[in-house]
Amino acid sequence: MGKIATVCCLALLCFLAGSGLVYGQAQAQAQGSSDSNLTQLVRDIIRHELDMQAKDQALWCFRKMEEKSGKPQQLFVACQSKGGEIDRLIAVNGHPLDEKQQRAEDLRVQMLVKNPAQLRKQTQQEHQDAQQAERLLRMIPEAFVFTNESADDRLLKLKFKPNSKFRPSGYEAQVFHHMEGTLTLNTKQRRLAEIDGRLMDTVKFGGGLLGHLDKGGTFLVKQEEVAPQVWEVTTMDVKMDGKALFFKTIAVREKEINSDFRLVPQGTTIQQAAALTKDALGKDENAEMAAKK
Repeated sequence: MGKIATVCCLALLCFLAGSGLVYGQAQAQAQGSSDSNLTQLVRDIIRHELDMQAKDQALWCFRKMEEKSGKPQQLFVACQSKGGEIDRLIAVNGHPLDEKQQRAEDLRVQMLVKNPAQLRKQTQQEHQDAQQAERLLRMIPEAFVFTNESADDRLLKLKFKPNSKFRPSGYEAQVFHHMEGTLTLNTKQRRLAEIDGRLMDTVKFGGGLLGHLDKGGTFLVKQEEVAPQVWEVTTMDVKMDGKALFFKTIAVREKEINSDFRLVPQGTTIQQAAALTKDALGKDENAEMAAKK
């Protein structure tokens, strides 16, 4: 279960991994503008964000709306356990599943529960992605320079652009050299509230021989407090185009909206998580019937 602030970098990784351009570990080689007050503030908040993520062991049931390239919009009920997350499809393009589709989804979930190896593989991959994304997140204070855009008593919005002193190594970090956008910080709780980024230029890998990302690609990630001192991702929206090795055209259109978070017990098992997705679906249906009366 990847925690939230790292998702802002996973938005980048979802393209690079899909195009075969994620190689090795990137290293930040620049000192950058480390004497800047804003840079130090960003560094402190990112450090605090990652510390809070590491301490956060909360498990949730929630609703997850997904839109992906070439696929219909799908709505899931997702429930987490220590052994992984179970997602139950409940609607496609805004239309609830019919009885036949529900039976097929019941069977799919049952087969998943009976195959713990598949869940372990999924959880392991998510953990590896989160570790790689965390390394990228830690580079942000060195990779960019920051200026004030707006502020109130709770939120500070900063503009960011590439730091010319930053020397990226690795294809993931190279993208930072061509990115600008805004970073929104919750200064009261010292949490990362939003990252909104876009590519200013076409990014070429290996002089273009290994692939490229087109100018104008964007990603948006938001997280919110869903319980006292507990934050989760509520929005991820990625739009990137390019070409990978052997001239394979890649278009990433991925949007995820998470809502209606409900805590579940720490000891929840995979079997219980699957049952909770069914219970949540039943509660939704009962609420809809009550509303129509």
